[in-house]
Amino acid sequence: MKNIMLIGGGVGNAVLFSIGKACLENNNKVLYFAGYKKLSDVFKRALIERASNAVVWACEEGLIETSRDQDKSFHGNIVDAIVSYQQGRLGINLNTIDKIITIGSDKMMKAVNEARKTILKPYLKSSHIAISSVNSPMQCMMKEICAQCVQQHINTETGERSFVYSCSNQDQDMEFIDFDFLSERLKQNSLQEKLTAKWIDHVQRY
Repeated sequence: MKNIMLIGGGVGNAVLFSIGKACLENNNKVLYFAGYKKLSDVFKRALIERASNAVVWACEEGLIETSRDQDKSFHGNIVDAIVSYQQGRLGINLNTIDKIITIGSDKMMKAVNEARKTILKPYLKSSHIAISSVNSPMQCMMKEICAQCVQQHINTETGERSFVYSCSNQDQDMEFIDFDFLSERLKQNSLQEKLTAKWIDHVQRY
């Protein structure tokens, strides 16, 4: 049995609750941090609760009402929620965590990784495993063809750089992910995404 900490940001939670369910089915304990920008962003609450032993709901807009005694609510971002959790304000210790799985925006995952190496480092096991699900830009929709999804890794000990096809290996070791590289790659589709959003808004209006 292992103690798993799931950290989901926004729509990343749509994937994480299925992972949490699988972890429970394999006799693991699941601590779930679910983070949102707005209260209206919260969805599938029952599925998240069923996929965890305890949930910490974090929202930057306000407190999310809890429905179970073991669950907690935090007003603020998800990294601050994890820090408060460890400091005892929310009730449980992190030094039993064996594995961290994070899915969300590149900025959120980078913040979690930095906290893991700094403010949270004294409280986490040195042997814990940390995984991020990398949502790189996609184009060809085939395995390892166009390289649009390539993600850079940097070995923290040697400085050696390597590259991973995210389309065939989305869940990557957080220790090596170059999050600045990921951020720059995601920006390359920014114009197309804005135009698409404008077109959808236009269609819905008229």
